Amino acid sequence: MKLKVMAIMAVLAAGAALVTAGEIKIGDPEAAGRLVDNIDLSFVDDPAVLGEWRSVDFVREPGDFVPAYKRFQGDLYLGGFRFFPNGAMGVIPFAPDSAPWFKWTKGVVTHSGDKTASRYLIKKIKGAEYMFFEWKSGDYTIRHRKPQYYVLRKVK
Repeated sequence: MKLKVMAIMAVLAAGAALVTAGEIKIGDPEAAGRLVDNIDLSFVDDPAVLGEWRSVDFVREPGDFVPAYKRFQGDLYLGGFRFFPNGAMGVIPFAPDSAPWFKWTKGVVTHSGDKTASRYLIKKIKGAEYMFFEWKSGDYTIRHRKPQYYVLRKVK
């Protein structure tokens, strides 16, 4: 496992290739058994993510999402995100600079406090752009459960 991480870091240091979101090192246990992800990722631009995204649902898997039907009953905890150039982010409904602990790079949002790297995937469904965002709460970091997904819709 450490050899794979060292190989990825060598590639990044050499600048020979970009690490995709699917290849990031995720879920190493610390001494206390809490899962932590590699959040030391190089910035790679993703113009498609820039702008405002509002939460519309919360699902177990991206394939469970149906635009006309909200699966999650009740209020969604996460209102949404604002993605700014160069990896900066804001959390909706707070001020644009409200989330310095969140950073993004292509395909991944990192959280410096929780030490999580959550993948995101953008899909166009029936003419609208949706983001499927891994939600890594204590269920993931402490209980080692598979993350579920916030579904966010891009605001035009």
